[in-house]
Amino acid sequence: MRIKPYRETHIEGVISIENNPFVKKNFVKGDFGFQVSEDGRVWICINGSAFIRFVPSKKTIKKEG
Repeated sequence: MRIKPYRETHIEGVISIENNPFVKKNFVKGDFGFQVSEDGRVWICINGSAFIRFVPSKKTIKKEG
């Protein structure tokens, strides 16, 4: 499945981290960055540091909506 890519984008604002037992403070002010590649890989950063990277498996499930 081909994904619509989004180039690297950064937006200033309040970042809320929900349901995370490792963080006592659940929000910060800062820079939120993301990028989505054509093959479905996703990169998310907070204040310039990588926070989440996602690499899809070869078996991609497509939900129609």
